[in-house]
Amino acid sequence: MRLVPMILLPLLVGCAASGGEWPSLNSRPGEATPLVARPALGCNGCGGDVAMPAPVPAAIPAAPVDVAARLAAIEAAIAEVAAALPAQQRNLDRAAALARGGAGDSDAGAAAEIERSRYATLFVPLAGAARRLDDLEDDLAGTDGADANAAAIAALRARLAALEAARAPGE
Repeated sequence: MRLVPMILLPLLVGCAASGGEWPSLNSRPGEATPLVARPALGCNGCGGDVAMPAPVPAAIPAAPVDVAARLAAIEAAIAEVAAALPAQQRNLDRAAALARGGAGDSDAGAAAEIERSRYATLFVPLAGAARRLDDLEDDLAGTDGADANAAAIAALRARLAALEAARAPGE
């Protein structure tokens, strides 16, 4: 136990200034080296005689070349869900009506659950389409094609929202 303070004692002595009460943070004679350049304390070139060059605006990057193909793929995914929705909604309504009408019929209840699952599975591609639409919008941000494609992206977002609203009655 007495060994620990004895080991730390030389370290504390090195911080003390000669003749002072507190440790000094001044550099000691052996610490200053001529190999390390010291910054000047004054301000070199801070006067009004230094003219800054005019800023050059950055060029606006071009939109990705595959924007039209990506928009078409998203549109196709949304159209596929929209086309299958009415038939799947009818199947779900029919199975649910049979399950409600058949008191205690477990087959009708199981068939209704299967149709409910198929109805919910129909909407899975919409999440991927929404994610791809977000990615496309991120890729277009700050490019010269952002404004040109804004209307198409907004229309696809409106179709996605309409399909998500149609999803709620079936669940």
